[in-house]
Amino acid sequence: MQLKSAVQWIPHPDGYWILRNPEDITCIQVDDFDKQVILQLSQQPITNILDEYNLDLEDVQNLLKDLAQAGMLEGTKPPKAKFNLLSFTIPLVNPDVWLSRHIDKFRWIWTWEFGFFLCAFISSSVAVWLASAAEVAASHQQLLTAGKIDNAIEVVLMTMLVIALHELGHAFTLKHYGGIVKEIGLLFMCLIPGCYTDTTDQYSLVRRKQRVLVVAAGVLIQVTIWAVAVWIWLLSQGNLVWHQISYLLMVAALLTVAINLNPLNRFDGYYFLVAATGINNLRQRSFDFYGNLLRREEIEEAAETQWVLAAYAPLSIVYTVWAFSYLMSLIGNWVLLNVPSF
Repeated sequence: MQLKSAVQWIPHPDGYWILRNPEDITCIQVDDFDKQVILQLSQQPITNILDEYNLDLEDVQNLLKDLAQAGMLEGTKPPKAKFNLLSFTIPLVNPDVWLSRHIDKFRWIWTWEFGFFLCAFISSSVAVWLASAAEVAASHQQLLTAGKIDNAIEVVLMTMLVIALHELGHAFTLKHYGGIVKEIGLLFMCLIPGCYTDTTDQYSLVRRKQRVLVVAAGVLIQVTIWAVAVWIWLLSQGNLVWHQISYLLMVAALLTVAINLNPLNRFDGYYFLVAATGINNLRQRSFDFYGNLLRREEIEEAAETQWVLAAYAPLSIVYTVWAFSYLMSLIGNWVLLNVPSF
């Protein structure tokens, strides 16, 4: 048993190693001891390794299982995600070559000068929006009173545009820092359609700032779109069409920001929570935590993380049930109001 030739060892400043498989875009963390054991797997029989490092066979088997599941060993591939009606993805394209071809045109976006300008622009947009609160409320009331299906269609189309640009923000930021983006596709959460970008390779980035920016890029794109829409809305009061379109764009941007920052489903808010707590695979570990409790097995999680794991799973279940029920009620009400036979 040996590692694939493409596998890379990346030292982390916190004292552990990131084992990166650039072929399947997977990463795992190991300490110095595990690294020594892994390097010996292709050098000597397992029985010798057990004696030399004073290990049980189960310890080595668990290590081999982790390596195989990440596709690190020759002849292994990571398992495909199981289909789940409440959360599933449909891959569409591999954008990595296209991103590599165009990334140099956008390097200026990640400079501190542009960051300063963006902060000033968004801050001024917030100030203008707050100062125009009465006009914003009037536009909102006018939109609700009109109740046109055309408005709903426009909001949906603009939301799709915002989400697409959001995902490109993730993709270009990861590519800027040297990562690989292997998939962009459709995401369905509680049957609600959206988009996703596979940014798994961000875990090979050793600087936390870079990982945070990869996660934050999508929301920054959405907030920037909202800020642009605020100024178009403000300056187009004499043009009814642009005034309405810009307001609908503001609504679409704010709506997607609110959804994305929710940490109870695997959107950007979830990955922010993972970064803040340092608990990788938070969702799975939280459900495993309760599985171990029910089976009365030993819980190996650190004491300081157990309260986070204990809170996350039940809150996630409650939110998912509520969101699915609310969606079904909206669909049911729409059918009752718009389909005569009902």
